[in-house]
Amino acid sequence: MIDEVASAGLRPGAVVLAVGGGGLLCGVLEGLHRVGWTRVPVLAVETEGAASFARSVNAGRLVTLDRIATVATTLGARTIAAEALSWSRKHPVTPWIVSDPAAVRACLRFADDHRILVEPACGAALSAVYDRAQPLKGGRPVLVIVCGGAGVSLALLRQWACQLL
Repeated sequence: MIDEVASAGLRPGAVVLAVGGGGLLCGVLEGLHRVGWTRVPVLAVETEGAASFARSVNAGRLVTLDRIATVATTLGARTIAAEALSWSRKHPVTPWIVSDPAAVRACLRFADDHRILVEPACGAALSAVYDRAQPLKGGRPVLVIVCGGAGVSLALLRQWACQLL
């Protein structure tokens, strides 16, 4: 993905993505370094009930969650990959935690804006943009990695909205 963005002549001021186990995060960071964007900050977004990355970064070591408690089930890694924690020490990565309702609201807004359904895991990343997360303020161009639609339907999105909003 990063190679495609770079080959299009675009350079983001920041990258936003959802984090589960850390594989996507590691791949994006490898891509950023491959194209020489070693200082482009990354906002790594999780929901409150699946925040193993944020807890690990804050503790300075891998932390295993007791359980996953979120509608964003595809973020459900009780422990992140060790490499993801390692990357957080050599690249500007900011963990960001959002609520399940914020993630679902972002899914609904994205569906209205783009006519595409995404899972709450993706909604977590989108909510950081829609809700203007503090680390993204400053007017620089933001690249948002939008992924995760196989585990959602309109009926499920409506169910989550009824439960959470």
